[in-house]
Amino acid sequence: MSRLEGVRHEDVIWLLGSLSALYRLPFEASLIEQEFPPPYTLATLHAAARALGFRTGVVAQADVDWQKLPLPAIAFLQTAAVPDGPPPACHPVLIVNTDGQSLLCFAAGKQTPETLPIAEASLRLEAEVILLARNAAAGHPETADPHDLICARKSFGFGWFVPELVKHRSIWRDVLLASLAIQFVGLATPLFTQVIIDKVVVHQTHGTLIVLGVALLMFMLFYCSMTWLRQYLILHTGNRIDAVLGAQVFRHLLQLPLPYFEHRSTGTLVARLQGIETIREFVSGAAVTLILDLPFLLLFLVVMFAYSWQLSLIAIVLLGAIAAISLLVAPLFRNRLNRQFLLGARNQAFLTEYLAGMATVKSLQMEPDIDRKYGDYLAQYLAAGFATRQVGNTYNVAANGLEQLMTLAILIVGALLVMQNDGFTVGMLVAFQMFASRMSQPLLRIVGLWQEFQQASIAVKRLGDILDMPREPHTLVPHRQKLDEGLLTVDKLAFRYSEQHPWLFRNLDLVFTPGQLTVVTGPSGCGKSTLAKLLLGFYQPVEGCISLDGKDIRHLAANELRAAFGVVPQETVLFSGTLYDNLRMAHPHAGFEEIVAACKAAEIHEVIEQLPKGYQTEIGERGTGLSGGQRQRIAIARALLKRPRILIFDEAVSNLDPQTAGHLASTINQLKGRVTMIFITHQVPAGLQVDEVFAFQVTPGAVSVK
Repeated sequence: MSRLEGVRHEDVIWLLGSLSALYRLPFEASLIEQEFPPPYTLATLHAAARALGFRTGVVAQADVDWQKLPLPAIAFLQTAAVPDGPPPACHPVLIVNTDGQSLLCFAAGKQTPETLPIAEASLRLEAEVILLARNAAAGHPETADPHDLICARKSFGFGWFVPELVKHRSIWRDVLLASLAIQFVGLATPLFTQVIIDKVVVHQTHGTLIVLGVALLMFMLFYCSMTWLRQYLILHTGNRIDAVLGAQVFRHLLQLPLPYFEHRSTGTLVARLQGIETIREFVSGAAVTLILDLPFLLLFLVVMFAYSWQLSLIAIVLLGAIAAISLLVAPLFRNRLNRQFLLGARNQAFLTEYLAGMATVKSLQMEPDIDRKYGDYLAQYLAAGFATRQVGNTYNVAANGLEQLMTLAILIVGALLVMQNDGFTVGMLVAFQMFASRMSQPLLRIVGLWQEFQQASIAVKRLGDILDMPREPHTLVPHRQKLDEGLLTVDKLAFRYSEQHPWLFRNLDLVFTPGQLTVVTGPSGCGKSTLAKLLLGFYQPVEGCISLDGKDIRHLAANELRAAFGVVPQETVLFSGTLYDNLRMAHPHAGFEEIVAACKAAEIHEVIEQLPKGYQTEIGERGTGLSGGQRQRIAIARALLKRPRILIFDEAVSNLDPQTAGHLASTINQLKGRVTMIFITHQVPAGLQVDEVFAFQVTPGAVSVK
C-alpha cells in the first residue's frame, strides 16, 4: 500500500461526499477541509469517515468474498498498464453493489457508475479494501470522535485513563508475564542461597557449589533481562498513551470558549497542561509496577511464616509502621504540593506576561521593579519547594530507618533462634532476610508512590479545570445550507457580561445588507468590539438573537459559524515562520496561486515580492520587520483566503497614520460587492466608500444606535 500513502485531496472529498449522499446526509466540503489540513493519507480518510459517523475497517482483497461483502466499500483500482509506459496509477472507487459476477462502482469524480467484472477486479484492485458501516448512534449532527476519551466521561479523574490503558491489554499481559518471571527469580534466589550455606558449605561439595553458582548467575541474567523488558514495555506504552491523550487535551483546549482564556493567564494554562505527564507517569509507570508486585507479597508472607512466625511478626509490625507514617504524612504533603504548584503557576504566568510585553517594559524602564517582583516570587516558590521536599525527605528517612531497624531486629532474633539449635539454621536466617527484603521493597516503593500519587492528584485537579469545561459545539455535518448571501441580522439583542455588570445592549436591532460596507462607529467603551465577538459566537446574547441567512447562530456549531467570517483585528497577530506559512494558516488547502490572488486583492503582493526571499521570507514573532500597514494588509489577505461572505474589520486602522489608513481604505473599497463588510472604528478613514453607518451612543441604561 506504499503507493497509497498519499491520497489526493479531491478524491477524499469526493468519497466522503458520495458516502454522505448515499446515506442522505448533509455534507459540506469546507468543514472537512477545515478540520483535516493537508497532506491527505489513508489515515485521513479513515479519520474523516469516522468523524462523519461511519465505522471503518480494512480487509485484504485476496480474502474478500465479493458475494458477502458488506457494502458500500472503498477500493483502489489500478489503471490499465501500457507497454513500456509508466507504472499503473491508482484511483479510488466506491463499490455500491454486486451481483456475484461483477461490481457496480463509481470512480472518483464520476457521476455515472461502471461495471467491473470480479475476475478483472481481483487483478486490478490494490491489496486492501476499506469497509464502511453507518454508526447506529451517529444520528445527531454533533458528531464526535469515537476515540475521544474526553467526550466519553463527564468529569476528569484517574478513571479517564482506563480506556486508553485497556487498549494496550496485550502489552500489559506481557508485563504481567515479565513480573511473574521476576518474582519467580526473587523466590528461588533465597532458596538457592540457603542450600549453599546449609549444605554446600557444611559438606564442602565443590561440584554442587559450581552448579548452584552457575544457576544463580543464570537467574541473575534472566532477572536483569526481564526487568529491562518490563520497564521498556511500560515506558513505550506510556509514551503512546502520552501521544494520544496529550493531543486530545490540547484539542479540547482549542475548542473551549474564548471567555475561558480571557479569565486565565497563559502561564497558568501552560502549567496545568504540563500536569498530564505527571499523571501519566503515575498511572502507567510506578502504579502499574506496584499493582503487579503487590499480589506476590502474600506469597512471600506465607513462605516467611513457614520459616519463622516470630521473625514474620517483626517484619509485619515494622512494615505496618511504615504504612501508618505514609497515611499520617499524606495531608501535609498534599497541602505543600498544592502551594508549590500554585506558586509555580504564578511564576510562569508572570514570566509569560512580561516577556510578551518586553517593549512596554523597556519603554517604561520597568526592569528594576520587575526584577524585584520576580525575585520575591522566585524566593516564595523555592521556599515552598524546599518545604515540600523536606516533608518527603523526613518521610523517606523515617521509612528507611524502620526498614533498617527491621533488618537489625530480624538479624538479632534470628541469631537467637539459630543458637537455640531448634531446626532454624544460618542458611534459613539468610534466606528469611532476603525474603523480608523482597517483601519490604514494594512497601517502600509505596513511600515514593504515595508522594507521586499526591503530585498526580494535584495535577488531576488542575487539569480538570480544563477538561471539565464544556467545549464549544463542533460539527462536520452542516446544520444549514451552504452560505450564499451573507445576510446578518440582530434582533432585540440584549447583552451584559454578568449579572454584576450593567447592560451593554438592550433591544438592539441591526441589519447588515449582503455585499455592502457598513460602518459601526462610536466612542470607546460603547460595545463595538463586543458586538463583533457576539457576531462570531464568542459570547452568547442574554436576550434576542443574531441570525445568519435567517438561521439563529445559536443553532450553528462554532466551526460552522466562523467559517462564514473573516476578521481583520486591531492587533494583527503573526507567528514565527515564513510569510507563506502565516498566510496559508487561514486556508491550508490553498495553492500558491490562490495566496498570490488574495495578496493582490489586499495590495500587498508587490511589497512581498520586493522582500529578499519573497513569500518565503522569515518573519519574527508578531511580524517583526513589517510595518503596521503591511501587517494589516497581510491580515486582510489572510482573511480573504478563507473566502468569507462576511468580513469584519475591528479597529483595523486605529493604530495607523492617516495616510496609511487612507491607502487601506482604498483597498477595502476594491472589495465592495464581493463580501459583506462590517467596519468597526471610532473614526472613519478618509476615502472609505460607506453604504451605511451605525453610530453607537452611550446612554443611561444601555447603548443606543443612530
